[in-house]
Amino acid sequence: MAEVECIFCRIVRGEAEAYTVYKGNGVTVFLDRYPASKGHVLVVPDEHYESVHTAPPRVAAKVWLAASAIARYYREKAGAPAVNVLTNSGRYAGQIIFHFHVHVIPRWGPPRSFWGDRHEITPREAKEVLEMLQGVGKLVETYLSELGLRVD
Repeated sequence: MAEVECIFCRIVRGEAEAYTVYKGNGVTVFLDRYPASKGHVLVVPDEHYESVHTAPPRVAAKVWLAASAIARYYREKAGAPAVNVLTNSGRYAGQIIFHFHVHVIPRWGPPRSFWGDRHEITPREAKEVLEMLQGVGKLVETYLSELGLRVD
């Protein structure tokens, strides 16, 4: 898929709507439009790479570090008892959008299935999650700066 047609590239450029949690240092974090649980976010590099296997190591490291910071925030600050951090690489692995991204899915209780009861996010739910994640940007920046991965 060409970068111009990629929905995640359009979100990063501000051409498509999304509930953005964090943007900086070559990484954008936004709420999944069809969350598997409340607070499900996607961490994407600002540059277009098809998946984790095509992203340069420095880009992959930034995305995984940001995802790790968000997972920590969910566990320690938001009180999530568990968090999934994962990516899909290729159609047979379940990848639907071919722009490298990492899912961070807080688990508030046992899901009925891995992907849970996916639904289209509502403005009310988005507002609640954005409020819950108000301090996450600072933690993401701390994680990235500790390894000298700042690019802005």
